[in-house]
Amino acid sequence: MRRTLMKDPVFWLCLILLTGLLLLSFGNTIFRDGQVNQISNRYAEDGTFLATSPLKPSSDQWLGTDRSGNDLFQMMIEGFKWTIGICTIVAISRMTLSLVVAIPLAFRNARVNRYLKLILDGFLVLPLSLVSLLLLFSSLVFMDSTVVPPLFDRVSFELIVLILLGIPSLSLYLIAETRQLLNQEFMIVAQTLGGSPWYRFRRHIWPHLVPTLTIVFMQQFIQTLMLLIHLSLLGIFFAGTVNLYEGVMPTIFEWSSMFGYYYNQFSATSWLNHMFLVPLIGLALVVFFSNLFMSRLERAFRFRQQLKPIKLSASRAQDEAAATSMVDPFTPVALKSHHDSD
Repeated sequence: MRRTLMKDPVFWLCLILLTGLLLLSFGNTIFRDGQVNQISNRYAEDGTFLATSPLKPSSDQWLGTDRSGNDLFQMMIEGFKWTIGICTIVAISRMTLSLVVAIPLAFRNARVNRYLKLILDGFLVLPLSLVSLLLLFSSLVFMDSTVVPPLFDRVSFELIVLILLGIPSLSLYLIAETRQLLNQEFMIVAQTLGGSPWYRFRRHIWPHLVPTLTIVFMQQFIQTLMLLIHLSLLGIFFAGTVNLYEGVMPTIFEWSSMFGYYYNQFSATSWLNHMFLVPLIGLALVVFFSNLFMSRLERAFRFRQQLKPIKLSASRAQDEAAATSMVDPFTPVALKSHHDSD
């Protein structure tokens, strides 16, 4: 697998882009304390007034500024770690908790799983955007900027809600996948030979689940990103929404929140008002390169499974070598070895 990835240029392209953006984002937080330059007006060298915010893209502001004068390029760099970090934490947490719930239940009898499916099926038809809106609206919308709770409390609460909302459907999916593997012939043989549930999971089920979990991770990553975008369009920005006199605004520079914030300011009077295209294109590129990155990992893993050699124990290898050298294939191995010694 490592050798396959080392020779894959697409994998390295995705890895360098994503890692480079993460380093830039964390670097801006460490060395500049997460600050974003704010330029309200642009002047010529002789002091002549040229323009006011929102400013057009230029050599000084590569993507221009918003109406508040914030540099859009620096905002995108600063907010990248938030977007990637949130989706990654939610996806990994959902998968981990769902595995803890699904694997023991998959080994139980069909009646238990049938009752569980009846209970959890209702969560599959609920729109997660509306459910999360009802749960987060009263806790993350603030009418007074002076009563906003600490950032850690707001982020922790929203992450818990986003994680718990995805567990029921993902648990049902993993239960179905595991039970399908348990019904395979090699799993029936392993159970007949006395393999414990832990041994069967570790030796047989887990290697077959890893490629599936790679796809599941990417699905949960994108689902979380789409959920954040829907919430931002409904006015619930990540880590809280502050209502000011001039309207609502996010509390951190997170990409989906930026998209919802600028989309609410959209008007067709000028191309400068299409500022929401900057985070929109950024979100689309993140989804594209993340999908590409995970597909190369899955390809390398499947390639390794195809080339994985079959290891035989010494005694089994000797028995098979003796069996292939028999004149009469029905002669027992032990009997032939006895005649050879005589």
